[in-house]
Amino acid sequence: MKVFAVALLLGLPSWAAIAIHDVTVIDVVGGTARLHQDVIIRGDRIVAIGGPVPAAARIVNGRGKFLIPGLWDMHVHLWYKQNQLPLFLAFGVTGVQDMGSDYQRVKTWRAAIEKGRAIGPRIVTAGPAVSGEPSSDPKLPVLVAATPRDARRAFDQLWDMDVDLIKVQSGLPRDSYFALAEQARHWHLPLEGRIPDSVTAWEAMEARQRSIERLSGVLKTVSTDAGATDFFEQCATRGVRITPVLVAWQRAANSPAPRLAGNSALRFVVPAILKSWPKPEGDPSAAGEIEKIYHLVGLAARTPIQVLAGSDTGDPWTIPGVTLHEELAQLVAAGLTPVQALRAATLAPAQFLDADKDLGSVEKGKLADLVLLDANPLVNIRNTRRIAAVICRGRYFSRRDLDTIIGSAPRK
Repeated sequence: MKVFAVALLLGLPSWAAIAIHDVTVIDVVGGTARLHQDVIIRGDRIVAIGGPVPAAARIVNGRGKFLIPGLWDMHVHLWYKQNQLPLFLAFGVTGVQDMGSDYQRVKTWRAAIEKGRAIGPRIVTAGPAVSGEPSSDPKLPVLVAATPRDARRAFDQLWDMDVDLIKVQSGLPRDSYFALAEQARHWHLPLEGRIPDSVTAWEAMEARQRSIERLSGVLKTVSTDAGATDFFEQCATRGVRITPVLVAWQRAANSPAPRLAGNSALRFVVPAILKSWPKPEGDPSAAGEIEKIYHLVGLAARTPIQVLAGSDTGDPWTIPGVTLHEELAQLVAAGLTPVQALRAATLAPAQFLDADKDLGSVEKGKLADLVLLDANPLVNIRNTRRIAAVICRGRYFSRRDLDTIIGSAPRK
């Protein structure tokens, strides 16, 4: 019955146009709310904001509601065999960046979504990560690059696979890292991940690592507020972004089991996956660093550097879609304004992926990846959770449709 329910959603009627009438459009570029707008969608594009409503359009009442761009989770792992991608969509996440998984499986899922045979977000994927040693996690395939020659060979293999980015692990040797970074720069393939233990944050920036995940490498290198501010400003001039993944720090420091045990969202987790998660125990080292990490993010918010929102969903005690909303709340707790946090999951990912002509804001001509909310996220970022509808690739999913998707999630 669950498979049948999703099949019904794939067969939703195709309207000549969709008109979201009298809605408040959240302008993530200017940080303002534009009242009483009519947003017209035809096919997979926003064709007009304002103007006459097509006679054959499906009318969606937007009065009292708020329209934002579809959200992106810029750090996930799609490494479970169960396809949880529809859940991302059900919680307003219309795009994900996979930072290391089974490439062939993810590629198959992505093709099915792009051809309209399955429901899910847009996917950017790294394939196997590059590390200095074999993976200790059977879910995370890696290419081992113990030497610069290995690193160049790994790059060629990833290039032939046609991955979207290269993910580096913290254990990558110094010489291997710089060899890989050189190839990535030359062939314009983004290099992303944690800063390797053998490399400083300044060196990673100069090597043009496109995104720095978790910030632990920055914490090791930068010792003063002035130094951190200078570092973030220099990153901004070089197009380097940061993905703090604050929820991962919270999970490591605060032992999330008691907090999540009473969270009704746990029912969305496949029982077999939930059973595989180790009992969380607070990490004293993470607990000691978390205040410093939050302080770093607050400093970054005062500079031009772009912050990307990522949840590390795939790790234990994460829930597809749900955990991203908590990351937005943690970014605000660290010092970002609500609109800055919203940009971290909308405009900033679009610009980072060189896709801002099509994605990242609610504008005429852009792709119709949108989320309709019952409350204003500029007033309280937690209002991103109050989802009334999702539009992805121009397809409209009502609240009832989204509940059907949630109810159809795999349970084995």
